[in-house]
Amino acid sequence: RAVEREFKWAVNSEPDFERFLSALKSVLGVLPAQKTVQISDSYLDNSGGTLAAEKVALRIRQVDGSFEATLKTRTRLEGSLARRKELTLPLPSAHSTDQALELLKEKQEWEGVKLTDLRVKFEIKNNRTLYEFCYGSAECEAALDRYTIYAAEKELPCREIELELKRGEEKDFMPIVSFLTQQSGLSPAQKSKVATAENMLKK
Repeated sequence: RAVEREFKWAVNSEPDFERFLSALKSVLGVLPAQKTVQISDSYLDNSGGTLAAEKVALRIRQVDGSFEATLKTRTRLEGSLARRKELTLPLPSAHSTDQALELLKEKQEWEGVKLTDLRVKFEIKNNRTLYEFCYGSAECEAALDRYTIYAAEKELPCREIELELKRGEEKDFMPIVSFLTQQSGLSPAQKSKVATAENMLKK
């Protein structure tokens, strides 16, 4: 069990990414090496919509042909920092989303969440560029996301920047969040990927 701690900025155009990277370079002196990954997320719920009602997110993620399931509890906002518990279950024998879904159903229950009546609600395809760096004791990962949400037979291209505290102290993490916000001129994201997709399902 881990606690995910992250900050997100809204991105309206490609130049917003450049402003963020310029701010990151100014604080670090040099940009870290970048890594690009293709991520496919299938978000799940039961037929009664219980998980969404309880603000629990359950997804199957595929990265480079490997599958895993992730369970996230309700997000708590502490100031501008999002915090939630996150559990990950590797699914090494899965070779497709359908197989991963069947493996979850066979597990029947996970952390009190029943898994026998699951279905895919929506999907998110994400082209993510990663930058890993340290700031004081804070080990950070910046993710520049260019993604598309597929929900209710609709497609919505979006952009977002996430900065996650992977390890270390929040006292070293929050100052760089404040600096990057001020230097880039970007605004905190008001809505998560999941919340945007849920709204698409309601329309």
